[in-house]
Amino acid sequence: MTRFIDLDRQFHVLTDAELEDTESLAAWGDYGPGMGWPKLLEQHDRVILLAEAGAGKTAEMRRQAERLAEEGRFAFFAALESLYRDPMEDVLSVDEVERLEEWKADGRAPAWFFLDAVDELKLTKGKLDRALRRLSKVIDGRLDRARIIVSCRPSDWRPHVDAATVKDSLPAPVKSVGVRSEPPEQAFLDALRRKSDRATSGDGDPVFQEDAATHEQQDARSRNDLQTVVMLPMSDRQIERFARQSGVRDAAAFLAEVRRQDAWVFAHRPLDLAELIATWTRYGVLGTRAQQHETNVTAKLEDDPDRPDKGVLADDRARNGAERLALALALTRTRTIRSPEQTLDIGRAEGVLDPARILSDWTEAERQALLRRALFDPATFGRVRFHHRSIQEYLAARRLRALRECGMPIKPLRRLLFAERYGVKVRWSRLFGQIEGFIKVYS
Repeated sequence: MTRFIDLDRQFHVLTDAELEDTESLAAWGDYGPGMGWPKLLEQHDRVILLAEAGAGKTAEMRRQAERLAEEGRFAFFAALESLYRDPMEDVLSVDEVERLEEWKADGRAPAWFFLDAVDELKLTKGKLDRALRRLSKVIDGRLDRARIIVSCRPSDWRPHVDAATVKDSLPAPVKSVGVRSEPPEQAFLDALRRKSDRATSGDGDPVFQEDAATHEQQDARSRNDLQTVVMLPMSDRQIERFARQSGVRDAAAFLAEVRRQDAWVFAHRPLDLAELIATWTRYGVLGTRAQQHETNVTAKLEDDPDRPDKGVLADDRARNGAERLALALALTRTRTIRSPEQTLDIGRAEGVLDPARILSDWTEAERQALLRRALFDPATFGRVRFHHRSIQEYLAARRLRALRECGMPIKPLRRLLFAERYGVKVRWSRLFGQIEGFIKVYS
């Protein structure tokens, strides 16, 4: 098992507007300062944790469960895919089942339940409500002491439907903070103090005579309502810590090279950062931005000799197919590809690229083998997407360059990327501006 590196990951509570556009969360943004795990776990009873593939959400959740248990508290980790298939008692270890029974008998202590990967559950056609009901039966009337953290990729989280399922299956209790945490005499003194303050201020409006318990209950509702957070990208400090604990002798020099080569696109997620570190350890340099992309693509398109489909697709042919799909996604302004191995959700069929239309000269086995390579991530509902948006843009540019080298004139090539409206050249999207930049690099 890979050793866990504690990076003090931070989280941002999403606004309603941000929740309406979860797809945009795939592109790391500057959300400002966030909150750490301790505050997140203590202040919120129900949390939806969104993070992209490779961000480390599974390792982080598993470690938090272990940390709480080491502190003598009650905490349990379970994959939703497993919980959908089996009862909670079968998902947990023998020791964990004993701890669960101890928590039930305690009567007062809280317990944290870390439920991982709604996206993985959906990939197996599992139903979220069934998995959550299994946990609800185990909790059995102890919802007021249960704190639930559910993880998912942003692209696979449906804010209204999935959030409603969590609320219905594991509703958060509305608790009065004042009654729960303050001794009676303290509450009495606080009430006298508030009354004195109002008299001093001369504020006699009945609106301001409202009992403080009302405010406390409103604060409690805010605390206990379902909160959706996104895991923030790693900071410079966290990247340096990851590098040091991954065996990089001169982490400061590594970070300086990341800055010099503008390698941030591959440095903010642990999975991609580990690949950068491997390159640095082997060569002592990261190379240009183009070389970074090339290294990433080459590694992720290699045939895996341990897979059942080994030998079905040569690496150079896989590269050709990936470039063709990348350009097709750019020109059609879509983000996902239809999976040849799964039934596509009819409600999600619009805007999904059919690889058979682009790779019509390939066999079905070859198309399946390509989309199983590490360059692609499953995106549920019968869809697949490129693991990294920047890689998709890079491959699209490489395909355009190949078309030029094959003799395609520049004018029709540019017409693929630009439209003209009322005599003014208009880019179809920001994506094509980035592709044009890549074309300049390779021209």
